[in-house]
This record gives sequence, structure tokens and C-alpha cells, in this order.
Amino acid sequence: MSRKTQLLEENDGPGWITTFADLMTLLLVFFVLLFSMSSVENEAFEEAARSLNIALSRDSAPSSLIPLLEPAAETTRIPDPNESVIINRDAELADQMRFQQALVDSINLELEEIIQDLEGSLAESDMGSWVEIGTPLDGRLTLKVNAAVMFDPGSVAIRRSMMPLLDSILEVVLENPGFKLEVQGHTDDTPVDTDRFPSNWELSALRATAVLRFLIEGGLTPQRVVASGYGDSIPLLPNTSEENRTANRRIEFVLERMELPR
Repeated sequence: MSRKTQLLEENDGPGWITTFADLMTLLLVFFVLLFSMSSVENEAFEEAARSLNIALSRDSAPSSLIPLLEPAAETTRIPDPNESVIINRDAELADQMRFQQALVDSINLELEEIIQDLEGSLAESDMGSWVEIGTPLDGRLTLKVNAAVMFDPGSVAIRRSMMPLLDSILEVVLENPGFKLEVQGHTDDTPVDTDRFPSNWELSALRATAVLRFLIEGGLTPQRVVASGYGDSIPLLPNTSEENRTANRRIEFVLERMELPR
């Protein structure tokens, strides 16, 4: 064997060493890349990771050698068609609320004019001191009349002296056909237990009905008036004194629009 052939044979090593060296080189490059990208944004890191996954995989398809914990931030945002719908709905709701408030304000102005007419009519009949006129609120106006001046104790018959007061209320309602009227009967918490009035519910309801019948007989159509009895369920004041109980025994007239458009 020649000297040259002997030297070549001595330099030959195992065949796997070449593959191992290539692998170590790739790993070194891989960790150098990781280190160099330690301060870059997620988007750049993920792009590089995808490239490495493809390069190191056998079938040239993306593998999971480097897991991506979070998706890269979108560089181009696709508008959500539902956003315009939500914005439009919010705008519609805001418009509806403004319209409703404008409508209520308009009704309150009408009620202010009704108050002036009612005060003038009550002044002519000298009955103004018997009626407590409220302030228009949410398109409604409430009038309170103490039941003690309208009815005898335990009675549902309207005193004749109160007829002019009811006439003034009737006149105002007839002159404003766009409004309806609810007559509410209220009592204090003093128990009532008779054959005719088993409880305050019956007493308050029959008193409100007596007023309703007077208004209908005066020309108000039944479609525009309703009577309700609330007993002692809605007191104005705590029933802790005779003065408070007297205030709680009352008839209320609630005037409001026939219909409110939506």
C-alpha cells in the first residue's frame, strides 16, 4: 500500500459526523436568530418562526417546532359590517329619545295652559282653595282634592257644595279633547268594615266611581275617563297623625295625553 493511500485511510472518520456537524450548525444559527430577535415585535418573531418551521420540516409544510403563543397583530384591519349597524342603532335610539323628550316638553307646555284656564275657572267659582294643582311632570298633570270636603265620613255621595269644583274640572277636560282623565280614590289606613264597604278598597273605588259618573253625566265620553280605587296603598304622608291621615284621604285627577307616539 502506498504512503498516500495509507494517509487517506487514516483520515477517514465515521460517516455520521458530517450530518452531526450540519445539525449543530443549524442549531447554532437557530439560537443566534432567537437571541437577535429577543427584542423585536411579535409580528417579526412569528414571521421568522414560520420561515424556520418550513425550512426545518421534511415536507416543506409548517411544523410546530416553534409554538406561536399569540397571533401576530393584524397589519390591515377588515371593517366589521356590524359596527355600522350598531352605530346606526345608537343614533336611532338617541333620535328617539330626543323626539320623546321634545314631545313631553310640548305636552307640558299644553298642560301649563290648562292650569291657567283651570285656575281662572276655579277663581270664578271661588273654589281654588280646595284644589291642589301640581306641576306638569312627564306629560302628566295631577290635581288633588281632599276627600273630607267632597264626601261625608263613610259616604260616597258628593256634597252639593263641591259641584262647582267638578264643573270647572269637567269644563277644562272637555275643552282639551286630546287628553284623558283618571279619577283616583285614596283613603288613610283607618280600617273600614261595613256591609257596603268591607275595606278601604271598596270605599276608595266607589268614591272615584261617583266622581266618574258625575263627569260622564256632564258630557265627558267614557273613553276619556277611568276610575280607580287605591285604598290606603299610596299614602302621601305616613299615617302617624290625624293631620297626615286627613291629607291621605283624597281624590286625585290625573290628566294626560290620549296617546303618545313611539
